[in-house]
Amino acid sequence: MQASTASAIAAQRRAALAQRVPVWPRLTMGDWFDRLATQYAEREHIYTPEKIYTYAESRQIADRLAKSLMALGVQRREHVAMLFPTVPELAFLQLAVAKIGCVSVPLNERMGAVDLAYQVKQSDSVRLIAMDHCEDRHYIEKLQHMLPEMQGAPGAWRAESFPRLRQVVVQSPSGARYGGALDWESFLRLGDGISDEALAERQKASRYPDEVTLICYTSGTTGSPKGVMLTHDMLMRSAYGTAWSECYDDGERLASPLPLHHIFGYKIGFLSVLFVGGTYIPQALFDPGKFLALLEASRATRIASVPTIAVALLNHPDLKKYDLSSLRAMINAAAPTPLWVWEALQRELGVKELFTAWGMTEVAGAAMYTPFGAPLELISTAVGKEKPGGASGVEEFGGLQAQFKLIDPSTKEDLPPDVHEGELAVRGNIVTRGYYKKPMETGEAIDKDGWLRTGDIFRRRDDGYFEITGRAKDLYKIGGEQVAPKEVEEIIGQHEAINQVYICGVPDERMGEVGAAFVQFKSGKSSSEEELTAFVQERVARFKVPKYWMFVEEFPMTASGKIQKFMLRKIAIEHFGLGGNATPSAQRR
Repeated sequence: MQASTASAIAAQRRAALAQRVPVWPRLTMGDWFDRLATQYAEREHIYTPEKIYTYAESRQIADRLAKSLMALGVQRREHVAMLFPTVPELAFLQLAVAKIGCVSVPLNERMGAVDLAYQVKQSDSVRLIAMDHCEDRHYIEKLQHMLPEMQGAPGAWRAESFPRLRQVVVQSPSGARYGGALDWESFLRLGDGISDEALAERQKASRYPDEVTLICYTSGTTGSPKGVMLTHDMLMRSAYGTAWSECYDDGERLASPLPLHHIFGYKIGFLSVLFVGGTYIPQALFDPGKFLALLEASRATRIASVPTIAVALLNHPDLKKYDLSSLRAMINAAAPTPLWVWEALQRELGVKELFTAWGMTEVAGAAMYTPFGAPLELISTAVGKEKPGGASGVEEFGGLQAQFKLIDPSTKEDLPPDVHEGELAVRGNIVTRGYYKKPMETGEAIDKDGWLRTGDIFRRRDDGYFEITGRAKDLYKIGGEQVAPKEVEEIIGQHEAINQVYICGVPDERMGEVGAAFVQFKSGKSSSEEELTAFVQERVARFKVPKYWMFVEEFPMTASGKIQKFMLRKIAIEHFGLGGNATPSAQRR
């Protein structure tokens, strides 16, 4: 897209957004949705192959669920846990919880029973609402393992291991019922006894946009998951900022298989389209062939994706069979995306408006975006600049939603202006207040002035754009020299036999720390430790070459698909006998 054309399109769409929201009104999520649902009542709000919901219908459903929660005895500021795949019911429940001044705790449906139990208990959830199964995923088995009390009589009860949890509601597509759990139909009928006036009064009493409405658990790449607390205003500002940054057009139709329990899918997928009266097109569980069919049937104009999903779509053998002529835009973020993928997306899917971004749960989604109409060379090498927010931005930041600075990852001190690489710190009106019931972790992450340490190492380029060069907690020092694993991983990844590689620092008696590389080969390919060592030695400083090598079939991952480097470190220490700074009993694989 030519720069002049992109500039004209961006100006036109942003002018329309500014006309809708000339001054930012501080509203709760429930009040925002009511306002927009009234404005766009007859437009399609959620599209699924089974049913299409208008904005008016979505509001009716959310109101009925809100009344049912009130009838169930859920009080203001109490926490409601939810276990669903990416289905409309989860979106409706989150709206309902927001309307009555409570807090949503969406759970990752891929987690096991132990992880689910930790989050339900740690979050102090008083109700748990879940689907029993979706396709071949049977959540009910996890729930029954967690809560043997569900085998008892229906009604309110207190689980011995969960002192705050008072009830479980189970939604079953097949109509199945489960012991002590309240079934979905009975749950809905409870709301029939609550009047519209009672709901309106509860919603009025809950009009505090700076109250927490969402506790979203991080993936736990460095330890136990932490519950990030996000307010109504943070979420809605961030969602509007997405529409502004990506220049949403009126009535966008956004399709995404990203989960609603994750901030990326929730904020970019569901919330952002509200501001343009757009349509959200979810897929419950990702399947590339079915998603391509969904894109065609729904006439989607935009996709929100991650690189693994993008590559799966491009590699699908039936890609060319689908009519994707309505597609215009795509954001692909959460991990690096090579240039060839961007080129293929443009060529094979026909998308012309491409974006990447950087964000984290703690910043309510994203705080950086590449600009509208940016060339692919920029999109493939940088994660953007500070996110503009239009009316939702910070006046002191010139309308941006966040302010950045680089700090020393060890001392936490600000780096001088002429130092362009360090740990990114961010503050703004989309940044969390902290982690639920984790004051020490909150204090370590956020200072007295609201600066959040992101844990990511960034390089500020001469053109003002940022690149991610590693993770602060991944860095290790060998003989006083600091090593960024990402740099070495990228070098090793250039070897023709390598599919994926990850490096962590492990203790060493002489050097303090050294590198341990975990290597996964491509199918039918292999290499030796000696060959890989020589390959790396030719390309990096000698101290950066990993001392230990492990060849593996798979990596320890979080439920959301992120590598757990702390687990790699633990595995290497145990495998090579590196307890403390002891001399290893086994030097290599």
